[in-house]
Amino acid sequence: MDFTQALKLSPDLFTPLTRTPWAGFDIARRYKRKWVDQADKTSIGESWEVSCDPAFPSRILSNNSLLLDVIRAEPERMLSPAYVQKFGPNCDILIKLINAAEPLSLQVHPTDDDKSLKASECGKPESWLVLNAEPGAGLYLGFSKAIERDDLAKLLYADGDLKPYLQFVPVKEGDFFEIDPGVVHAIGPGVTLLEPQRVRTGKAGKTYRFWDWSRRYNADGSLNMKDGKPRELHIEEGLRLIDPTKQVGLPYVASLRRKALEVSLGSLATVFSYPANSNYQVHYFKLKAKAKIRLNAPSGFLTFVCLKGDGLMNTTLKIGTGEPGFVPYSALPLSIEAVSDFDIAIVVPPSCDLSMIQV
Repeated sequence: MDFTQALKLSPDLFTPLTRTPWAGFDIARRYKRKWVDQADKTSIGESWEVSCDPAFPSRILSNNSLLLDVIRAEPERMLSPAYVQKFGPNCDILIKLINAAEPLSLQVHPTDDDKSLKASECGKPESWLVLNAEPGAGLYLGFSKAIERDDLAKLLYADGDLKPYLQFVPVKEGDFFEIDPGVVHAIGPGVTLLEPQRVRTGKAGKTYRFWDWSRRYNADGSLNMKDGKPRELHIEEGLRLIDPTKQVGLPYVASLRRKALEVSLGSLATVFSYPANSNYQVHYFKLKAKAKIRLNAPSGFLTFVCLKGDGLMNTTLKIGTGEPGFVPYSALPLSIEAVSDFDIAIVVPPSCDLSMIQV
């Protein structure tokens, strides 16, 4: 395997509709036409772009190896000696694309030490970067008005209508939110997100669903309000993690929102760098045709998803819309040349000082 070049990863890891009955059409239409028959008619809720999760593991396209296996076999060449010394031979970054035609269930993620987790599970702090939003579309974050925990429990166990208590947040392209453990959240219809997560290597991130809009489903994931069955809920587990008297209103939403630092790299390239958290940092590059940049990360590696157009990495590797990848430490510095107008999201690990210049 050539560790001096970026590694393309499997672009077609899609969650089945039995797990994402709320799926929309934007992922297939906008990003995955190369890999989907009848893209305009294909609903995809989640596309796993970079993953070491055992259920949906990324494979390296050049030799069909599991990304996790290669990391474990060559940790220093893949991750960097400095990273391995600090964090071990692990890649805890997981990246998804998500699109909804119906609202997702109201949910919350636990911390790693949550007592209800199995040995194979972990917490799942994540972030949301809005890629596309239809007019009027938005997210649900926290509560619109305070409600006592006992009153909320009664409402949930009775499968009552929780919508009047939920804080709706209209969104637009470029909006960014941190969804830490304990944050009450749901994605609304008409929104497409880039969702980086921190999931412990080789484990599955856990979600507690505690309200699902009173919906009922057939076994294939299709909606059947008359004869269908509800999805499994985790009301007790979810209630234990939230505070419905404090996670209230727009001030709470503001505490989750992050603003990008916009930097121009010459006249043809702009990067939007979102504040780093303890698990990763997201950089969104918008390059005009013929733009050339060079990136370096002396103490880490890069993960990426191409979201628009075509480009070249290190002068020879062609990369296009909908293609994810992993840039080993040994492949850095990385040059990117935009063949056409080119958008790419790059997610780097913690303590990774990403440098970027125009060339």
